[in-house]
Amino acid sequence: MSAAIFLDASGWFAALNARDQHHAAAAPAYDDLLASRGARLITTNLVVAEVHALLVRSGGADAGVRFLDRLHDDPAHEVVWVTRDLERTAVDRWLRPFRDAAFSLTDAVSFEVMRREGLRTAFTFDGAFQAAGFERVPGEE
Repeated sequence: MSAAIFLDASGWFAALNARDQHHAAAAPAYDDLLASRGARLITTNLVVAEVHALLVRSGGADAGVRFLDRLHDDPAHEVVWVTRDLERTAVDRWLRPFRDAAFSLTDAVSFEVMRREGLRTAFTFDGAFQAAGFERVPGEE
């Protein structure tokens, strides 16, 4: 895997939740990313909010807080905070022209962050990333 990858909620949650249908593929791939020295794991605060909500629903409030604590303590994880400019650019570049794809705002912001950072690969099971022209790991849905 490359030295930088975008973390999406579907892959990240699957890696963290043993009951997720994709856990067997996601957990070792995520562990490999964490073990890669110098690897940049890039995401947005929108994705963090999605993963947090999923963890709270599946494991309770303590699981959500533990996730946030580990995230904020790990310098390998880079969280891009969504500004008004980033959101507007994502809407104009990804939502307006691709209305048939029905991308979510979180997806569009993720795509725009990937474009700005020069990233080609996302850690995800979400087919929207492939539809937008990005590669995805650890695999297919």
